[in-house]
Amino acid sequence: KMAAHFADYVVTEAGFGADLGAEKFLDIKCRMAGLKPDAVVIVATVRALKYNGGVPKADLNNENLEALEKGLPNLLKHVENITKVFGLPAVVAINEFPTDSQAELDLVEAKCKELGVNVKVSRVWAKGGEGGVEIAEELVRLIEAGENNFKFSYDTELPIREKIRAIAQKIYGADDVIFADQANKEIDELEKNGFGKTPIC
Repeated sequence: KMAAHFADYVVTEAGFGADLGAEKFLDIKCRMAGLKPDAVVIVATVRALKYNGGVPKADLNNENLEALEKGLPNLLKHVENITKVFGLPAVVAINEFPTDSQAELDLVEAKCKELGVNVKVSRVWAKGGEGGVEIAEELVRLIEAGENNFKFSYDTELPIREKIRAIAQKIYGADDVIFADQANKEIDELEKNGFGKTPIC
């Protein structure tokens, strides 16, 4: 909040992944601090997506569109979490490596565009600030467009089990949640002691 008084735009790192750090940032920190993000940058690399698609580390420098396509659902789920679950506009920033092929970059861009999200390539490692201008411009465009329907993934008024179920189903794609006896015991104790309406992650 203090930074917002001194700059037109404030960028913060919410953490690793739209299922881990971002979920905690959006569901807990933003809720408790009264923050409303304007847009999100989702950072990825072609190398990581190919690794998710089954390519050994030793072969990540080689073009492999088949493996990239297999790894892309990971990124696309993060995009869906941000845009559909949390209702925030987003841009995907690809941290480019010299070994990324144009065909690989084009495939990532095409798949993200199917979800209505643009992809911009980050070349900050090679060009400094100039290498991030396209991402910054897209972020400003998203913010000024004002298409922001920010919402939390659950209502704090829900019982603890329902909040856990909401996160598991919406963020992780679970069919349902089965609670172990010990978990049920601890949840009952938390609710009994007045923590039932506390935000969770």
